[in-house]
Amino acid sequence: MFLEIESNPNVERSFDMVYRDISPTRELYCIKYNINGEEQPVQITGWNAETNSPCSAYACKVEESGDGIALLIFGGTGGVRMKLLEDEGQWDTQSNHQWGDTHLVYPTNSFVVYKDEI
Repeated sequence: MFLEIESNPNVERSFDMVYRDISPTRELYCIKYNINGEEQPVQITGWNAETNSPCSAYACKVEESGDGIALLIFGGTGGVRMKLLEDEGQWDTQSNHQWGDTHLVYPTNSFVVYKDEI
């Protein structure tokens, strides 16, 4: 799997990497994310850089060089975007209560909620 993210309104940096995926991808709803030193549940979505709008976020297991198996969390061409679980506002790159990233790599036993589980 080739992951390529160009700088866009969701993330100000570019990223590209090749991963060897070893499981099917599953659509995500929620993960735990470190906010000010505390793991908190957050909603996650993918971000489409072309339309500057949300799209699906996914996770799959990948082989991480030197670290074994990891969980790759990724979204659209603009990366992923997160907000607190209780935030019912629209996804918006101008919101001070949301943040974006190119992707995330978590341990395989991390807390995640897949959309097919809700």
